[in-house]
Amino acid sequence: MCGTVPGAVALHHHLYLLLRDPEISVMEKYHVLEMIGEGSFGRVYKGRRKYSAQVVALKFIPKLGRSDKELRNLQREIEIMQGLRHPNIVHMLDSFETDKEVVVVTDYAEGELFQILEDDGKLPEEQNFLQGLLTKDPRQRLSWPDLLHHPFIAGRVTILTESAGPDLGTPFTSRLPPELQVLKDQQAHRLAPKGNRSRILRQAYRHMAEEAKQKKHQNPGPALEQEDRTSKVASGTASLTRLKATPQEPSLLTGVLGSEMKSSWAEWRAGEAPPAPCRENWITQDCEQAFPELRPEVVGQQSLDAVDLENEEPGNDDAEWRHLLETTEPVPVQLKAPLALLCNPDFCQRIQSQLHEAGGQILKGVLEGASHILPVLRVLSSLLSSRGGDSVSLYSFCRGAGLPWLLLSLLRHSQESSSIQQQRWYGTFLRDLMAVIQAYFACTFNLERSQTGDSLQVFQEAANLFLELLGKLLAQPDDSEQTLRRDSLMCFTVLCEAMDGNSWTISRAFYSSLMTTQRAVLDGLLHGLTVPQLPFHSPPGAPEVSQLLREQSEDLPGALSSALAALCTAPVGLPGCWEAKAQISRHLANQLTEDSNQLRSSLISGLQHPILCLHLLKVLYSCCHVSEPLCCLLGREPLALESLWKLVQGKVKVVDWEESAEVALYLLSLLVLHLQDMPSGMEKLGSEVATVFTHSHVVSLVSAAACLLGQLGQQGVTFDLQPVEWIAAATYALSAPAEVRLTPPGGCGFYDGLLMLLLQLLTQQGKGNPVRVVASSEMWTVLWHRFSMVLRLPEEASVQEEELSLSSPQSPEPDWTLISPQGMAALLGLAMATFTQEPQLCLSHLSQRGSILMSTLKHLLSPSFLHHLTQAPQGPEFLPVVVLSVCQLLCFPFALDVDADLLEGVLADLTDSEVTAHLLQVCCHHLPLTQAELPISLLTRLALSEPPSLNQFVSTVAACPTTTISFLSAALLGDQPLLTSDLLSLLAHTARVLSPSHLSFIQELLAGPDESCRPLRSLLGHPENSVRARTYGLLGHLLQHSGALRGALQSQLGLLNLLLLGLGDKDPAVRRGASFAVGNAAYQAGPLGPALAAAVPGMTQLLGDPQAGIRRNAASALGNLGPEGLGDELVRCQVPQRLLEVACGDPQPNVKEAALVALRSLQQEPCIHQVLVSLGASEKLALLSLGNQLLPRSSPRPASTKHCRKLIHLLRPTHNT
Repeated sequence: MCGTVPGAVALHHHLYLLLRDPEISVMEKYHVLEMIGEGSFGRVYKGRRKYSAQVVALKFIPKLGRSDKELRNLQREIEIMQGLRHPNIVHMLDSFETDKEVVVVTDYAEGELFQILEDDGKLPEEQNFLQGLLTKDPRQRLSWPDLLHHPFIAGRVTILTESAGPDLGTPFTSRLPPELQVLKDQQAHRLAPKGNRSRILRQAYRHMAEEAKQKKHQNPGPALEQEDRTSKVASGTASLTRLKATPQEPSLLTGVLGSEMKSSWAEWRAGEAPPAPCRENWITQDCEQAFPELRPEVVGQQSLDAVDLENEEPGNDDAEWRHLLETTEPVPVQLKAPLALLCNPDFCQRIQSQLHEAGGQILKGVLEGASHILPVLRVLSSLLSSRGGDSVSLYSFCRGAGLPWLLLSLLRHSQESSSIQQQRWYGTFLRDLMAVIQAYFACTFNLERSQTGDSLQVFQEAANLFLELLGKLLAQPDDSEQTLRRDSLMCFTVLCEAMDGNSWTISRAFYSSLMTTQRAVLDGLLHGLTVPQLPFHSPPGAPEVSQLLREQSEDLPGALSSALAALCTAPVGLPGCWEAKAQISRHLANQLTEDSNQLRSSLISGLQHPILCLHLLKVLYSCCHVSEPLCCLLGREPLALESLWKLVQGKVKVVDWEESAEVALYLLSLLVLHLQDMPSGMEKLGSEVATVFTHSHVVSLVSAAACLLGQLGQQGVTFDLQPVEWIAAATYALSAPAEVRLTPPGGCGFYDGLLMLLLQLLTQQGKGNPVRVVASSEMWTVLWHRFSMVLRLPEEASVQEEELSLSSPQSPEPDWTLISPQGMAALLGLAMATFTQEPQLCLSHLSQRGSILMSTLKHLLSPSFLHHLTQAPQGPEFLPVVVLSVCQLLCFPFALDVDADLLEGVLADLTDSEVTAHLLQVCCHHLPLTQAELPISLLTRLALSEPPSLNQFVSTVAACPTTTISFLSAALLGDQPLLTSDLLSLLAHTARVLSPSHLSFIQELLAGPDESCRPLRSLLGHPENSVRARTYGLLGHLLQHSGALRGALQSQLGLLNLLLLGLGDKDPAVRRGASFAVGNAAYQAGPLGPALAAAVPGMTQLLGDPQAGIRRNAASALGNLGPEGLGDELVRCQVPQRLLEVACGDPQPNVKEAALVALRSLQQEPCIHQVLVSLGASEKLALLSLGNQLLPRSSPRPASTKHCRKLIHLLRPTHNT
């Protein structure tokens, strides 16, 4: 991590990951199965994670003889490997350290590369060979048998038929990869004998072991042949010959797969025998575990293949089913085999008939039925888990084979028959049966996105039937059928996961039924957790409990807690089931808050148990989400708080410490969030959590610690964090790969707590000025890159935004699991705080065309993103915050003294991205009217600055006139003067610039839905001066083109009086707008002309207004009234005299010019001409013209000179005659 020396890294790695006893942690978390290699660095063992099917490799590296530098380099290598994620790289899963050695846990990758190097000395150069050798994908990787027959390996390997000693090992034994080992290990775990309880199994094991020994001593030749076949180096055709046909029925595998398998082998080199499939026999493993004294002396593993199948009865087809089971395992050369089985109707019918026949025998208690049905069940389990075909073929096979109804029927009848339950093979049969049911529920055709035909309906019905059976099972006495309960609960957990991935309707029906018709399941789960079990920690002096007995005692509580956690925990990124699960959590929380209920104490006491801790934490976390009373109770529970604190500090030995500590941190955050008074001692936790935040190498822990620190900071808890520390921690958390395993408090995103903490640290007082440090740090760049990844912005974001239109396709939905709408609001607040103190930084980002910040801000205003935001949890609540924050950031260039070229570039970028159209759509569809002021202000600024932006505004209105006109009308008539003023300026600019064909919507706005001009009347009488002034200005521009509006002034009673009333307004801006509107109304007034006589006194008075613009408008308006037959009224009001005075004596040239133009127009009226002659206008104008001629030659001639000479010419008597 940045800013941390290697010694400090190792120290803090010890502090938070290795405080527990590592050796005990390894033993608690993993089963060590066998040593698979040894070298100069240590030994490598094959292992399996407890209570999981995950196969791992454990490398034990001794410290003895290694220098401190070597150990530091090793630690650094481990840290680097933990951050690497790639399909072709073995993943580093875990690491531990003891006083004597370092333990590294990785994926279990099949095969050994060194053998090829020893054989050939170099690797082939062909790409397909390397890819097949190194890839982790089981469908592409070459196993060791495949390598033996590869063109580059064949002939170079010597096949050994005898063991060469323990150092050589078994290099040619094909091991299944972790992806395909899951089902086998789950089945092996289920089938493992528990306490040697089954007498018939022990007898069978002894009998088979004795027969194997006798056959080996009597006939060593076949034994060697069998051993050779077991080691997977014999010819593959030998396996096919063993699938003999019975007299009654030909071999099923030969008939179904003959051509398919031949074609698979034909893909290899001609004449080469294909590798035989590898399968470790489960009965042999169980036999060796139960009877270690019967293990053979030779190195290697025995198999049921050693049994003489030739001497069995002709009708026995167990060998055929065994090879079917091998065939369904997806070894690379046989990938087509499962699909061939699924698509063959004969095989499907065979499965169904075998289930019917053997199932009937089982219901009668016949042992032969159990022996016949077990191979069928295992083949089905392997087929359903192989993913060999698509969902259509897999579901068609299940329907044809009678699944799942035959399975559930067998389960129901076996539970109802007491005679069957007394049979010794009952437990084995039920375990295999539950494995098939579990595999069926995990199939993809049960998900809505992959449904096939009526698969969803069948899935729901099967789930309901399974819940009925599970409820009856859980209602039985506590000491009955614990193994069956465990397996059923594991199946129930898988069923819940499948339901979580379905739609809201399906998941709600399922989880709601657990509160009503299937209440027995929920009650049984809660009751099971309150039943006293074997003590988890033996008190001092108590007799030792065997490991096997301890594991058996933990199986059922572990399954119960896991099932309850699956029932309550809200899955990440699947909000469809959250509401239904919240109802169950609320019901459970109500029980936990009851004083007489023992469930709360049971859950709290299990928080320090290594196996149950994680599941119980998830249950409490889900319940606290929906229940503040439960939060209060936990806040007063010393044992609960102590357990949570110890988990955070790493003082509790649990299997999944990292995830458990993450849930504990989130649970503490939830308690602080809901409680008004923090629990006692919580303030001391600040420094501990701060250390986790700044020094942990687990990203999920850093994020969870940041969430808790943010909550503690809001409660006034202080913690000493220097900028260099929290900037480095945030940079690491934002750049490193993240695994989201739990939804943070309040439905927040993974990074929300970190962003809120950063905002808090950036804006707190008394900490200097970290803004400049943040703005210049790597974190600032990483932050916006991470945000763009969350938004799923395309690489060429700027190009796409340029081509974006209102009808563009939807963009990808943001990853709300990483940053929620609340987190986006916090991030934009962080940007605002930074740019407010460093505005030039904002300009450098916004002025750079195509910058990630500019592309992100524009995307946040796009209709596609806003649509996704409205659909997200809490999206509508935070949408206004997001939009307004973006608008504020985009307003920075307009609020600063910016270079003209730079501002022009910003405007062009916003125009090309159609930000104007997006702003209008935001206001129309998403924002309340009270929050539309800032977006409209930005829209107006863009439209007034860039003609293309104005065209975008008009086009958006035309594209959706009903919605936009409704919004514009509400905004014009609202009680927000600034919003109304900006909108009137925008409409006036539109009327001034664009052609009359684009102005109909403005007239519609002013006329109102009933064309009574109520909106116009309201605006003309508005109490705000700016609104009235801009309304008159808008009218003035519209009256230049609209005859309909002139007609409205004539026909609408009182409307013209409102217009004329503005001529006498106290506000000069209103008088100026009114004089402009009246002047344009008088131009070619037509029928409106006589009515405008009332405007003459007011306009005449405005000729003496202090504002030059008002005098100019008044002179022009009076000139327009002359041709409308109002000469007598003009003479009566002494308009010619006043205009002559203005033309000769006004100090403003533009006013003089307007007066002269008006006199030229009015002199056409005879009465006004006579008045002007009588006033000696020619002489006065001659003096004015002479004065203009006396100006220096360097001075420009006033424009009024020409009008003055023309008017003198018009007033001459000769011209008049």
